[in-house]
Amino acid sequence: MRKKKNAATLLREGFRRLNWAIFLLFLLGLIGMAAAFWGLRTLLWQGDAALWLPALGLAGAVLLLLAALVMMVVIQIGGQTRAVTLVSVDDELNTLRVASNRARALQQMASTISGTLSFERVMDVALDAASLVLEELGVPAQSLTGAVFLYDAGKLVPVAARRFAARDFEQEVGDNAGIIAESLKNAEPISTDKPAQDPELRKLIAFQTCQSAVCIPLRAGFQLFGAMIIGTEFGVEFSQDRFEFFKAVADQSVIALQNAQLYQDLRAEKQRLIEADEEARKELARSLHDGPTQSIAAIAMHINFVRSLMVRDPRQALDELIKVERLAKRTSKEIRGMLFALRPLVLETDGLAAAIEAAIEKIRETDKIKMRLVGGDYAELLDQPTQTVVFSIIEEALGNARKYAEASMIEVRLWREGDLFVARVQDDGVGFDVGEVNANYTARGSLGMVNMRERAERIEGSIKVDSVPGRGTAVTLIVPLKKRNAPAG
Repeated sequence: MRKKKNAATLLREGFRRLNWAIFLLFLLGLIGMAAAFWGLRTLLWQGDAALWLPALGLAGAVLLLLAALVMMVVIQIGGQTRAVTLVSVDDELNTLRVASNRARALQQMASTISGTLSFERVMDVALDAASLVLEELGVPAQSLTGAVFLYDAGKLVPVAARRFAARDFEQEVGDNAGIIAESLKNAEPISTDKPAQDPELRKLIAFQTCQSAVCIPLRAGFQLFGAMIIGTEFGVEFSQDRFEFFKAVADQSVIALQNAQLYQDLRAEKQRLIEADEEARKELARSLHDGPTQSIAAIAMHINFVRSLMVRDPRQALDELIKVERLAKRTSKEIRGMLFALRPLVLETDGLAAAIEAAIEKIRETDKIKMRLVGGDYAELLDQPTQTVVFSIIEEALGNARKYAEASMIEVRLWREGDLFVARVQDDGVGFDVGEVNANYTARGSLGMVNMRERAERIEGSIKVDSVPGRGTAVTLIVPLKKRNAPAG
């Protein structure tokens, strides 16, 4: 408002100075004309005033009339110019005010995004920002009807809403028809002046009395998160610049959704690791209790029994000592097996190939399965951290083959293809339906495929499982050597 008053004052002062300039110009003209007539009188009329005074008076009157007309025109034009200029200034101030409000709303959204990982809170702020468009159109912000729908298990679910009835939250809204489908398909805001007749919006009580509505898609690239729908009981028209603002709000919302999703994924992964660690501890405790602990208790009982036999029956005591020796060796072997499962020392001292050979020998001793390692020299292509991860994947694949494949032969083959390291664990067992297992991927099935894939991702690798019922299984690990190869020398 102050800028508007300043502009009006400047225009008024400018035209006032122009009027004075015109007046002085005509005054000078009048003086010049009188001087001209005086000269003509001296040169031509020889002092006869009757010859030149009437002409001088007539010329002066014409000049004064012309001056008055010019000043009137200037005054008229000045008034019109001031009016037009003030309207333009008012429009510019309004545009600046709108831009400032929009920038403030987007800044508030950005601040909310940085201060919270709750996408419900961010969606509330997004609806508040969208209400600015209604205020710009002269519609009260409290008349806004709207909601943010996000996909959950393939369905659109409201996570934030304005003026929604309780039944609206239970109503299923689809994305196959109406402005929702068109907006999601075209990735652009779409408006309608008949929301009560829209195939999907008419299901919601909140939009029954609305005269205008717009749907803004929430998406990042090809990933759809949902849609934001804004409606009002007043009939309004949404211009392109308002659509652009809606898109800016949607972009900020998507950033918040991505951040919240990443946070939730991290929390889920953290919980999964905690559960896996706890399960490993329980398994180790069970193994220690059922194996070495029982064996050590048996050794202690045998030693106590031997001590009682030392005097009365030395020969039987010797036999019992032989049994204690066998039991101690078996217990030692069990403990070494557990330590190898936790972290094989041979992997750190002798490398990946030796660790795989040790794992193969361990399975061969207990299960009598034919096994072999081919291309062990290629293991030296990998650095130590990558070898550790590759070994854990191969060990998991070997364990799965031992438990489920019913195989007579298991082969571990390592080789190089260009800039890729490849490891494959292949058996001739019963095989399985890969599609069925992948369909239950999120259930983290007993085959450990999820664990292998997650470990492969840590070294920028990938896992491929090929299997046909009755024709065996092949688990292939591919690792890029660009960042994972062993240092030269």
